[in-house]
Amino acid sequence: MIADPLFVESTSALLNIGTHGIDVDPQDNHRSSSSSSSPRWEALAVAFHLTAAYLQELTALHSPPSGHTEVYMDGPRVPTIIKEMDEEEMITAAGTENIKEEVVTFPSSSASAAAAISDDQLISFCTLVIQLCHTHLEHKEPRVRSLVAKVVGQHAKLSKTFKTKVGVETNSSDVEVGNILVKQSITLYKSILNSLYDHLNSGREDDGKDSDNDNDKSNIIPSSSEMKTNEDQKKDTDTNTDTVEGGENKFKYSKSSDGALDDTTGWRALETNLFGIGSFIQANGGHYFEYSNSSEAEEGELDVPVDEQLLKSVEYCCITHINRHVRAAGINVLEQMIHSCYDSPHVQDQSGKSSSSNAMGLLYHPQSHLRKTIVTVLRTTLSDNWSQVRMAASVLCRVFYVTMLDYAEQYPESLETCTSLGADLADRDVWLTSTYPILLPQMCLNRFYLAQGVKLYSHDTWRILFDRNRDPTLPSKPSGDGLESVAMHAGAVCRYYVKMCDADNHVVREAACQAVAELANKIGRNEDYAEYLTPYVVTLLQALLMCFHDESWPVRDEACLACGIFCLAYPEECEPELPTLFSRWSEQITDQIWSVREDAAFALGDAIEAYGQTLLEKAMQILKKDLSSAKSEPAMSREEYKRRQNDIDSHTNSQLYSCGSLAPKLRKGGAGRIGCSSCDVTRPKAPWEATDGCIYLIRELIERFSNPNTSGIVLSDDVILPLITELAETCRVRHFPQSDDLRTTLWKNLPVMARALGKQRFKRIYLQTFMDMMVDNLDEKNHASQLSVHAAGQCAEELSNLVGPGIFRGRLEEDWQREILDNAMKERRQQMSMRQMTPSEGFSPFGPAEASLAAVNGRPKSRTYKSKSSPSNSHPSVDCTSTDGSLQLQVPGSGMIDSL
Repeated sequence: MIADPLFVESTSALLNIGTHGIDVDPQDNHRSSSSSSSPRWEALAVAFHLTAAYLQELTALHSPPSGHTEVYMDGPRVPTIIKEMDEEEMITAAGTENIKEEVVTFPSSSASAAAAISDDQLISFCTLVIQLCHTHLEHKEPRVRSLVAKVVGQHAKLSKTFKTKVGVETNSSDVEVGNILVKQSITLYKSILNSLYDHLNSGREDDGKDSDNDNDKSNIIPSSSEMKTNEDQKKDTDTNTDTVEGGENKFKYSKSSDGALDDTTGWRALETNLFGIGSFIQANGGHYFEYSNSSEAEEGELDVPVDEQLLKSVEYCCITHINRHVRAAGINVLEQMIHSCYDSPHVQDQSGKSSSSNAMGLLYHPQSHLRKTIVTVLRTTLSDNWSQVRMAASVLCRVFYVTMLDYAEQYPESLETCTSLGADLADRDVWLTSTYPILLPQMCLNRFYLAQGVKLYSHDTWRILFDRNRDPTLPSKPSGDGLESVAMHAGAVCRYYVKMCDADNHVVREAACQAVAELANKIGRNEDYAEYLTPYVVTLLQALLMCFHDESWPVRDEACLACGIFCLAYPEECEPELPTLFSRWSEQITDQIWSVREDAAFALGDAIEAYGQTLLEKAMQILKKDLSSAKSEPAMSREEYKRRQNDIDSHTNSQLYSCGSLAPKLRKGGAGRIGCSSCDVTRPKAPWEATDGCIYLIRELIERFSNPNTSGIVLSDDVILPLITELAETCRVRHFPQSDDLRTTLWKNLPVMARALGKQRFKRIYLQTFMDMMVDNLDEKNHASQLSVHAAGQCAEELSNLVGPGIFRGRLEEDWQREILDNAMKERRQQMSMRQMTPSEGFSPFGPAEASLAAVNGRPKSRTYKSKSSPSNSHPSVDCTSTDGSLQLQVPGSGMIDSL
């Protein structure tokens, strides 16, 4: 049991074994002849894990029932206690699968049982733990260092528990234990700070060669005056000069990656130091600011002191440091500081009275060093190239805003007294909207970031922030509308978007194009706010044109769609670039990627709506030239096609390519105003792909212009019927394997065309054109691909429901055709019934989602697009508004969310 002194003795022995090794009997033939074995990190890790769990149980014994005893720790490497179990439950669970890996639990103990461990034993054990934490703070095994950080926080939590307890109890023993534990915790915290500063000063001068001697480095304690600030660092970098002693740079910041210390794992003990600091801050809560600075605040001073040297170091770790784990850990330290600020007004001193200090002023006042550091860090890390860092920054951003909003709502009278610097904090512009020009652009863009976690979390943060601002009970000057806020800061948003359109990461460029499209769709087409975006339209269009020539096809795809939306929203401003745009659209409609072809057709449809008959005639020329291209596709048997796909030589020693890009890794094209060249490495376009692109273009023309509409263009049957007839004739080809893909595209888009034409019109003129080909595709004897068979069956079902099952079946002239159709429909009904019987697995935000795009400007409402989170899905970001101006989505974060 936890109250058993044998447990403390065993854990202490295990700590010593992990530190010094185990004594070995020289006469033992199964052992080495040496007197002791070398220490193993596994034993040390287990001992620290047991120590953290033991300290947590002690904290629980002396804490209120509702108190949280666990400490902050980041990452899945550190196991946590999930629930309490008694001895009988543990024995039962040990033989079952209910016990989870790396989970240690202890039975609850009463205060009387805890008395089995004397105060002297507790202090002795904690003293040993603190000494070993000092020793192993820079252990070469990262898992040990992570557990050391957790023990640091758990010990600080225990010391804070004793400290808050002495205000209400008169037990002198508790007072003495509490004071000793607090001194131990503060000493260890300062040692961690010294280790942090030492790592930042020394950089990678040993390149990991002396990693075995890392345990001796904790005694190196540089003075605070030796710590170089970020301004000095930047000045040295700009002038390319060294702070010289013997011709070498004295302060070796980690600006490059050398030696065995790579940039994808923890950077020596620096990450662990930040984890330890975060654990210490979280454990102490509002009490942290009592230890945050060596110089105490003068009596009566309302400003809470903060360690500026630590803030500068954390800011450097978050912004400048080359390692992503270090950057994320530094962000988490700032997050814990914000939580401590919120807890500070509720801190009680040893007499039981509330403390006069209120650290919330550090968050509210514009001149606060902590606030400046947080905003500066968020400005950079919300745009970090690593999703891990971007996610940590997104969490910090939400905590920063929500903490201030919560405090302003719960304690409005305290806003004027939480700082002595005289700012009018009742005015929300001072502490909230003043950060919008700095952080709003990054927050907007992250709603389109490829990483689902960042995207969904950013959407929720956006809703939380502006829904809170809409609350009429809160004192607020701005309306709280996200759309208005973006419009009011259009300059900052547009400049950031343009910069991100030229980012090194193709995922960021893709997200930037989507964000630019949203500006045109939500602000450019809004009568109240369109004028705010007008001065930046030309600049945004040039950025999109640059991305239109990008070597990464998802970026080209998004730029293509965005340009079409800009033509609808700002036709006059886009008209000078129309020849270039039409040339790019015409090229992309024959692209190798099917979703690029579809979106190019969609953008052409937008442009035709904007510019009318002139552009329609050019689109008809594309159809006349490319619609029948599949007939000229070189003949190839399926056997030959499969042999080429399985040829090992053709797939060996080939060029490596970046995800989503047809260009080699570590390259970025698109330089210049509209791009200097297309992709250098690509396969030739196939003729059948041009026909495939024409199917999408015909769908757009029929869906948009087959009936009276606001553009004034109406396509009669005299124009549509020749196109449909030629399309059907071309899709009958079978002399190459990809012909099944061509027919799959046809069957997916034919129901959309039929609904646009209307039941009577389609049934009377166009239905019979496709009946024979559809049944032939459903016939198993023709050995068509399963994708085309499935698409043909779905198309037959939708058309049958549109014109009527009896009429649809009656259009088949042969009995064998009706039998094939009946079998296909029967199979689809069976599949549907089985699907309904299968229990739902519940909602998943990472599953496939469909965005039903309602009609605007008189367009049909039957259209559905899937969210484009991967190359296999189409893009939903065009005309994403319903009749009431909102986007209908099943999953938040998919495509063009109407969160503005």
